[in-house]
Amino acid sequence: GDEHGTMVASLAAGRGTGANSGVLGVAPAASLLSVSVGFGDNATDSDQQIADAVTWAVDHGAKVINLSLTRNTLDWPTSWDDAFLYAMEHDVVVVAAAGNRGSGTTEVGAPATMPGVLVVGGVDRNGKASFDASSQGITIAVSAPSENLVGAAPGGGYYNWSGTSGATPIVAGIVALVRASHPGLDAGNVINRLTATAKGVGTVPNPTY
Repeated sequence: GDEHGTMVASLAAGRGTGANSGVLGVAPAASLLSVSVGFGDNATDSDQQIADAVTWAVDHGAKVINLSLTRNTLDWPTSWDDAFLYAMEHDVVVVAAAGNRGSGTTEVGAPATMPGVLVVGGVDRNGKASFDASSQGITIAVSAPSENLVGAAPGGGYYNWSGTSGATPIVAGIVALVRASHPGLDAGNVINRLTATAKGVGTVPNPTY
């Protein structure tokens, strides 16, 4: 809904409403393309809307696409193969949420299972993997705060919320900053810059981070 979309957008690129008010996002100078996905009466309709949304964003100049959603399945429709490949062929970084155990996602689902997608898990204020507000899976690339987040509400006001839907635009905002600062880096090298500079959690890859 518009509440979810507005909260996501505010964390990525909120510009505040005054000297001491509003939500300041990670990349406040970024331009947003807001693409509404209606989630129709059946899964096929929703799948096609997401494929169309990715393609539309690429065609309208997106450099990073934020997907704060999950299909809750490991596999994905062929229409997504075409759309996500189209994004990669146009050097777009696709960032997707790992999902939340609190909402029933115990392991990552598509699009967070798709090759080339930058998958974001969630951590608490202490940097520990969140239980309710994250998920797990070997495709998780980086994690960002997913608890006690403040997002802007449509028409004014704020929400306190949790979930990788919030962690994902934080990372998408960082991608936007990297792309602005280093316009010569292609999508793969932008992703590498994020993963290479992220704080580690031990000596081996950890599927909860």
